[in-house]
Amino acid sequence: MALSAEEVARILQAAPGPGRRYRAAFSVAYGGGLRASEVTHLKVGDIDSDRMLIRIEQGKGRKDRHVMLSPSLLHLLRYYYR
Repeated sequence: MALSAEEVARILQAAPGPGRRYRAAFSVAYGGGLRASEVTHLKVGDIDSDRMLIRIEQGKGRKDRHVMLSPSLLHLLRYYYR
C-alpha cells in the first residue's frame, strides 16, 4: 500500500524533536527510497548538488548506487546542515 501525498506530508510535519533532524532523515528516506541504515550512514560528501544525486555506499547487497535528489530536498538538507 502506497501513502498519499497528504499522508506523507502529515508524517513529515509530525516528526519529533527540535530542529529539522528527523524531518530531514524521513524526507531523505522517503524521497530517495533509502533504507534506514542507508540514511544513518550518509555523509555530507555523499550529497552531489551539482548533479542532484545522493551517493549510497554499501547499500543492500554491499553495492554502491546513486539516487535522485530533488531541489526541495536539497533545500531542506542545506537548512538542516546550517
